[in-house]
Parts: sequence; C-alpha cells; structure tokens
Amino acid sequence: MNGKSRAAVLETSGKVAVKELPLPDIGPEEGLLRVEMAGVCGSDPKFYHGKIRNLPTPMILGHETLGHIVEIGDVAAERYRVRKGDRVVVEANIHCGLCYYCLTGNYQFCERERGYGTKLSTRTPPGLWGSYSEYMYLAPNSEVHRVSDSVPAEAAILTTVIANGVQWARNLAGASIGNSVVVQGTGQQGLACLVGALESGCRPVIVTGLSVDTPRLALAKELGAHYTIDVQKEDVVARVSGMTRGRMADIVVDVTGSPQALQKSLDLVRPQGTILAGGLTGSETLTPMSIDKIVMKEIRFQGAKSKAAPAVLAALNLVESRKYPFEKLVTHRYPLDRAEEALKAAGGEMPGVYPVKVVIVP
Repeated sequence: MNGKSRAAVLETSGKVAVKELPLPDIGPEEGLLRVEMAGVCGSDPKFYHGKIRNLPTPMILGHETLGHIVEIGDVAAERYRVRKGDRVVVEANIHCGLCYYCLTGNYQFCERERGYGTKLSTRTPPGLWGSYSEYMYLAPNSEVHRVSDSVPAEAAILTTVIANGVQWARNLAGASIGNSVVVQGTGQQGLACLVGALESGCRPVIVTGLSVDTPRLALAKELGAHYTIDVQKEDVVARVSGMTRGRMADIVVDVTGSPQALQKSLDLVRPQGTILAGGLTGSETLTPMSIDKIVMKEIRFQGAKSKAAPAVLAALNLVESRKYPFEKLVTHRYPLDRAEEALKAAGGEMPGVYPVKVVIVP
C-alpha cells in the first residue's frame, strides 16, 4: 500500500521521536488498521524509562488499540469475521497457535513472545507494531474484536483494560457471590478489578487509595464500590476488619505497584484467603514479604499478567452494554506529537497532572 504512517518511536530509554514509516502491502492473512485511539497502559512509562528489561528498541509503544480496518486480506477477514471499515479493538498478543500455551488456551504466554507495542522493533518488517501511530499492521494470528460504532471511543479503548479486571478478579482470584474484596489501587486496573468483582457478585467491595486519589475514590464509588478508604487518613486494617466483621477480606487485589501496599495485603486478607498481585514494580525492585504470614495464614498468592479471549469477550459485552460510565476513566488526551508528554503524565511525572487514564489520539 502506498503512503506512510507517522508514529511515535521509542528510540532508546527516555527518548521518543515522531517518525514516518512506509505502509506495508497486505497479504491474504494480514490487515492494516487506522488507529482511532491508543491507550497508555501503566506499564508504558516503565518501558519508556527502561525499567523493563530487554526492550527491542527502536519500537512503537501502544498495546491498547482501537481503530478501523482499512485493508484486510481474504483469509484474515474470514478468520476475524471483519471487513474493511469495521471498528475493532485489538489485543496485545500475537500468538503462534502451536505451542503448549496456545493449545491450552493461554496464548498470553505464547512461547514466541510476539505482541503489539511490547515485543517487536521497528526493524522487524513491516515496522508498524504499535498503536502510538496513525496506522498499525495486523499480523496473522492476532486477536481482533469488532466493537459497536455507538460506543464512545473513550469507553471502547478500555475493553482490554476491563478484560484484565474480569480475568484478574474473577478468573484468577476466584471472586464469587458474597466474597469480600479489597482492591488496592485506584488507577485504570484497580477500577477495572472493582468492576470485575462487582460483576462476580462480591460484597463488600472496598477500594483503597491515597489522599491524592480523592477524585479516583469518588469515581470508584460512582462505579459501584461499597466503601472507599483513604489509607493516609484512616487505619486501613481496622476499617477492613470492621467492614468484614473481623474476618478480613476473602480476596485482596493489589495493582498499586507499591511494595508497601503489597506488604499490607498480608494483613488485609483472611486466613486461607487470596492475594492477587497485578502491579509491576520494575525489574530492579525487590519486595520483602513476610513468608511466615503467608505460611501461617495459608494465603494463596496469585500473580496476574494479562487476559485471554473469554475475559475480553465478557469485557466487550460490558462496554457495549453501557452499564458503567467507563468513558469517565479517560481523563487526559494527547495527540501523537505529544506522546512523550503522555507517557510522563501517565507515569506521574507532570506536576499538577494526576490522570486516571491517558490516551493518545493519532
């Protein structure tokens, strides 16, 4: 296909430059997406600062993707059940379909480790491997889902974020009817896990945050949180004890990326309860934990990396239902030329700027 795409390229740690890359010719199993909106994930600032090892720079970040199909091969159109002009969300993972993890339905751990905005350099043809770009290449074995044109872009872009909440709170932590749940963290993933717990019938669902999180805690209440706690003003352990009749929480979901908050989870969870950790702290950060507490309380400790298709489909249904005002999570929008500023805003590096969700509109 003739033409070029402007893209924000992470050249090396701490350096982003807008460059032009040629648009590729599209084969039978491939496609090309005109990006409508790209979400800035909480992990992207860590990629930007080189806190995640072995990044294949130069690369285009952006693994939360909403866009419109502009070119699609015959085989790809049949496989994804899409056609030119369709509005879609694209999952981050590109799976091989043949390894152990793909065959067992866990393609987020595909042994080939290919993915949009995380795993592939612009040096790998055709280069357009991320959604901080006007156009993004759709490789064979992608996961592409149609989304209604009636859904606001700010809600549609959160489909894969909400899918994390479903996967982490429900599928991995085992949230079920009547479970008490504490969600530590008021960012996009924390609010998504709140929704995952509510949709699982949990009660009470308690969201904790810092004083600076007051607007986010208010948003958590608007989404349906039964209680919120400012941990800088209140004794969080005492409050949770009071809300759970002294038993403490069946499940604690920690998505803060804070070693201190993760340590506190050991006190917030009941004996034989579950702690789910979904926040990255960076490759160089080690979190000391009381193994004695884990042993003596028989705590199940569960990591959470990503999601798979069942959670994405459930999230897509939620987004299209308009049951929750997901668009309110998007608080800051940036054009492609300000992608570096968007990364700094999402990473909490801009004085006076404290977003819930940052997006880039190419």
